[in-house]
Amino acid sequence: MDEKRQEGSPPRLPWPPLLMAAAIVGAYVLGRLLPWHWPAAIAPSARLAGALLLIAGILLAVFGLLTLSTRRTTFRPDRTPTALVTSGPFRWSRNPIYVADVLVLLGLAGLLGWVWLLLLVVPFVLLLTRLAILPEERLLEAQFGAEFRNYRARVRRWI
Repeated sequence: MDEKRQEGSPPRLPWPPLLMAAAIVGAYVLGRLLPWHWPAAIAPSARLAGALLLIAGILLAVFGLLTLSTRRTTFRPDRTPTALVTSGPFRWSRNPIYVADVLVLLGLAGLLGWVWLLLLVVPFVLLLTRLAILPEERLLEAQFGAEFRNYRARVRRWI
């Protein structure tokens, strides 16, 4: 698999967007086969919470992407970064864009009433960690050494 590749090379596939698409499509298909929506009593609250989470996720993703852009490094997980970014939202999380992805999925689940999507967030996070985050961390350590190890020691992976 990709995670077994050489320590200094990025994964061949851009796993995060593929996993996100798989979660959304999977939830849609499951919802068509086995409809499961929020109970009517909580649906308005779930929609409001979903809208707020979706907006927060989009804003966090944009903040993360702009921060990477100002440092002139890639946002693509299948490319080699040219800088270790520790500013902006990367001060609080080593993976703010992936946190944003989770917020977007949770927001869509609430907004659309898709209970299946809410449940698929767990395998999304597990697969994202295994297929994207761990290989990225190995790459960053190989590329930036002690600088990345110090960053990893002070900033959490998620939040």
